[in-house]
Amino acid sequence: MNEIQRWAIPACAVVAAGAIFVVYGGSSGNASSAGAKTRISNTPGGYANADPTESAAPASNTKSLDVANDGKLGKIVVDDQGRTLYRFDKDTAKPSTTNCVDACATAWPPVMADDKSVSVKGIDSTLLGTLARPDGTVQLTLSGWPLYRYAKDANPGDTNGQGVGGTWFVSSPTGKKAAAAAPAAAPTTAAPSAATGKVLLRVVNNAKLGKIVVDGSGRVLYRFDKDIPKPAGKAISNCLGACAVTWPPVLWTKGFKVVGIDRALVTNIMRKDGKCQIALNGWPLYRYAKDPNPGDTNGQGVGGIWFVSNPLGKKALGSSSSGSGSGSGSGYGGGSGY
Repeated sequence: MNEIQRWAIPACAVVAAGAIFVVYGGSSGNASSAGAKTRISNTPGGYANADPTESAAPASNTKSLDVANDGKLGKIVVDDQGRTLYRFDKDTAKPSTTNCVDACATAWPPVMADDKSVSVKGIDSTLLGTLARPDGTVQLTLSGWPLYRYAKDANPGDTNGQGVGGTWFVSSPTGKKAAAAAPAAAPTTAAPSAATGKVLLRVVNNAKLGKIVVDGSGRVLYRFDKDIPKPAGKAISNCLGACAVTWPPVLWTKGFKVVGIDRALVTNIMRKDGKCQIALNGWPLYRYAKDPNPGDTNGQGVGGIWFVSNPLGKKALGSSSSGSGSGSGSGYGGGSGY
């Protein structure tokens, strides 16, 4: 049998024209796809949902393949009439073999090509090939997989054949099975917990207090006058129990980052509750539970003993806020002893 030949076209010409020219040297026999010989199967083989009483979809030769966007399946392949094209799991791609003949080919009409050029748009032209069917007609393949229409797709864009019999699937532009995209993960907007996640210490400018220290979520960080600052990680936190609920300690996590602060000033201490807390220039750092938003400084001056930290671990300058507890004997917004 004669071998089908393909003209060699420079890559730049293929890209510019978006077309691949398939030249047939005989009416039947083996077909070459991308320079490789393929063979066909004469076995009718298994197929799904083939009703010989169905009327077949139009079987005219296809002049072009295009890509369409399907709301559920993403990018799919369609023919020059806009009809969806399919692939069959019981076929083979290497070598290209069709196992859909007779009644199956009535329900799933093969996509044919004549001796004229078949243009492609949005598809790599090197993936397009052909095979000779048992009846002597020539069928188009994509990545080696024979292409078909579905008789029950009444209108262009219909995808009623998707998943039929568990063996028929809409073709993607690469010849793979088209599948619904996985839903995108919902973005998280929750601020990181004080006890988990990587902590980032950075410096921002506050209109009233000057340069202050915040964490990775922009929450303002504080220091407590009743703590005992000491170098080399020997500082002592005296904010425990109910105090640590109102003033959550900033906990040490592996690989945390520091921006705009002298890294040598950043150490850690082991708290009496067994947690490892970050300290800046010997002063343990805290958040304030009553700061609902990034940048809030409601804890400034609370009880006359809580102050926003500056990049040197000192009290940020400026007048204290009129936040709850300011100037009162309550050191942590409720209770006594601080």
